[in-house]
Amino acid sequence: MSIKRMRTIAVSIAMALSAMLFTSTVLAETANTPEGVVKSYYAALKARKYGDAYDLLTPMMIDGQTRKEYVDNWKNIVQMGSVILYEYGVSSVEVDGDTAKVNSWNRASDVFNTNGIIEKEIDRLKLIDGVWKLDATEVIME
Repeated sequence: MSIKRMRTIAVSIAMALSAMLFTSTVLAETANTPEGVVKSYYAALKARKYGDAYDLLTPMMIDGQTRKEYVDNWKNIVQMGSVILYEYGVSSVEVDGDTAKVNSWNRASDVFNTNGIIEKEIDRLKLIDGVWKLDATEVIME
């Protein structure tokens, strides 16, 4: 087998493994759990898929915005503020029946914080027709 052919096979295998890892990460984040919804929300924001983020929200969190308005608002915020979301995570989860409280964090930069800061939040979720949805977000000031 030629070296060129071996390289092609090696690259194909590496790409397949990367795709599998990405798919398993996305599937884990889209699980219908409070933690999964919060991680999916941040993943959507990081990937700038604001419509996907919109789908994870309750009517209260949407606050009367159409999907297009929500997407356009996020695009404007990110563009005007030079916002970059680097990473995110969940610290703890408390479920009480059809409500949940998720302590989360994210590291992002913007026009005012070019080095990036870590912001901690309390995310409140509701179980609506068997689907967890993000209902409110509170920034924790320390």
